[in-house]
Amino acid sequence: MSIHVNKNSLLEPEECECHLIPAKIEHVGSANVAQFFTTTIEKNETNSEMTATFRGRQLQGQSVQVPEGYTGLVLKEPNKPFTEDEDRTFRATHQFKNFTYWNLETATCANDAIVKSMVWPQIAQAIHEPVEIKKTNGSS
Repeated sequence: MSIHVNKNSLLEPEECECHLIPAKIEHVGSANVAQFFTTTIEKNETNSEMTATFRGRQLQGQSVQVPEGYTGLVLKEPNKPFTEDEDRTFRATHQFKNFTYWNLETATCANDAIVKSMVWPQIAQAIHEPVEIKKTNGSS
């Protein structure tokens, strides 16, 4: 099975505000997030932490920048495959430069997996850069 992204959909996807919520929502389609979710967000200006509620549960969030040189994409699969062996094709519907991730009832921290994953492009670049070896006097 191969996974493909429709290249034409990457030309100019619409900008969007993204939230990564620790919940599985059994709904396909649009939702009025602006009216029912973003209105509950409270921002702490001193430490950039956020709080909100979702279906009565406390969420604690933080805004995260997509790494420099990268763009976040929202992908949609218009045609679901019939079997797991079939190729899959997605299309980009929206793009974003930052997103808000939410923890359920616990404060966000630098040790959260999503925060640590945003550092990976810098680590990957560092370990793949050529290493210049300088010879010093007296060494071979």
